[in-house]
Amino acid sequence: MARLQRLVFNGLRNLAPLDCLLEGDTLLITGDNGSGKTALLEGIALLSSGRSFRENRLQRCQQWQAPQLTLYAEIDNRLGQQKLGWQREKQQTTLRLNGESAPNQAMLAQQLPVQVFSPESQDLLTQGPNERRRFMDWGAFYHEPRFLNAWRHYQHALKQRNQALRQQRPNAEISLWHKPLLEAAMQVHQTRTQYVTALAQTAQPIMTSVSDSLGQIQLDYHGGWDSEQDLLSLWQTQLAHDRQLGYTQAGPHRADLKLRLHERDALSVLSRGQQKLLALSLLLAQSQHLRQALAETPILLLDDLAAELDQQHQERVLTLLPQLGAQTLLTATHRQPLFAPNLRHWQLVNGQLRT
Repeated sequence: MARLQRLVFNGLRNLAPLDCLLEGDTLLITGDNGSGKTALLEGIALLSSGRSFRENRLQRCQQWQAPQLTLYAEIDNRLGQQKLGWQREKQQTTLRLNGESAPNQAMLAQQLPVQVFSPESQDLLTQGPNERRRFMDWGAFYHEPRFLNAWRHYQHALKQRNQALRQQRPNAEISLWHKPLLEAAMQVHQTRTQYVTALAQTAQPIMTSVSDSLGQIQLDYHGGWDSEQDLLSLWQTQLAHDRQLGYTQAGPHRADLKLRLHERDALSVLSRGQQKLLALSLLLAQSQHLRQALAETPILLLDDLAAELDQQHQERVLTLLPQLGAQTLLTATHRQPLFAPNLRHWQLVNGQLRT
């Protein structure tokens, strides 16, 4: 199970230079708004994924006058002790794993799986299929080691086909990309299908534990085309229309995770509060599935849980968390009676961490 043991951050937003040891399974970080609580969680997520869960522009994560942004962590996971480094300087990112250069972000993500619940997490449900594909692919990445290569090959072949469509290349030249595209598409599709099927079984009891209103939610994977049609034949049939549009209409790049409640689109039925609970349930289900499948548990980062959930659902989530076995970092403006007395507690005051 992944466990953070040490964090060293320099140049991250409004945080003062940070070097701290982490102990225990649950850490509560409190402080006023703007004190740097979310930034601390953001640094952990950046180290894992190379992406901020708050915005797309990484330059905003770096302090204005800091020459560089440096993130370092020592962790313990199912493979043993690991040392991860991430540094951004002059829009160039350097990655390190156990003292050696890491060729890509995926190597760090593999060692440090992280799940984040924040006000932005509702985007999973409200911002269209792209966010749900990202959610599925996070799980598929850990579920099947070959998934990442298949996904990369698919993206490359898809880019080439779309470019040929836009350039109005001959049909025979466009069709040359169909074989590599189909091979990668089937691998991506199969892995996603297997993952969503397994995740649905794990998610059901977790959704029920989080909220009674979510107990009947069904998860279904839509592959991005009519499953009764042969994908290769579909590309050939739609070639003329694809040429007009300048892109490929059918394939795993159009996939979606469908959420149904009583045979209706769940998002059209659930309130905003219920949508937040559903997003959190899905993230917790991913964590539980990873633990069951790989004996690895992601680090859970729960940003301002009290502001996102009412007291009743906070209690249900906090009761559920120990059963998931994940190291959990929570933020709040102040310590509340709901939080267990044995939590390790840190305070952030004007960017300074007090342990």
